[in-house]
Amino acid sequence: MNVDLSKLSAADLKAELEKREATERKVQQSKESAHEKRKKDFLSSTTHRFLSYRNELKQLKDFTITEANKIWNEMYEVQGKEPKEQNQISIKTGDLKITVERKDKFEFTDEAIVHIDAIKEIMKEKFELRNKGMYGFLDAILMKNGAGDYDPKLLTKAKKSAIELGYDDLTAEIEKLQNCQQVNGTALYCRAYKKNERGLWKDIVIQFSSL
Repeated sequence: MNVDLSKLSAADLKAELEKREATERKVQQSKESAHEKRKKDFLSSTTHRFLSYRNELKQLKDFTITEANKIWNEMYEVQGKEPKEQNQISIKTGDLKITVERKDKFEFTDEAIVHIDAIKEIMKEKFELRNKGMYGFLDAILMKNGAGDYDPKLLTKAKKSAIELGYDDLTAEIEKLQNCQQVNGTALYCRAYKKNERGLWKDIVIQFSSL
């Protein structure tokens, strides 16, 4: 029931306003509680699904690698041959293909920072004054991570370019940095492919950016 505030005494007006404020606070608290519950429910259910799918993907990876290796070895055994050790195997039938690859994981020794700093100085001397944008670009594309390590694959390309340009000092430091690499374990990868309408193998990518 609506109350005519103009007809209330000062005391009654104060009481009515306090009552309305209390009601508004209760409504606001209810909204906030409902929002907080929805947020918690969403985070709980969604992260649970993420964890569940992550476990499924881990199981899928392990299964794929194990079974692919079994089938690869069987291929030799069926022909009475000894299976060969491979860093990469490929199994296919029709328009489907699975590949499994083993790659060495590299890291740089402590001495690498000496050569990384030397490479930076040489690049700075050769490029910064001529073209700061190009110097920043060259340094950025060679960087592997925030720790300042250079990508081994890009180092090979950089060395080739340095040789072609005749930069002997840069070539020498890149070679020294390459010699600072050491194997730190191996990593296993598996990929699934399906031929598209043009008959080309199309990687079945399992990541959000491809969806």
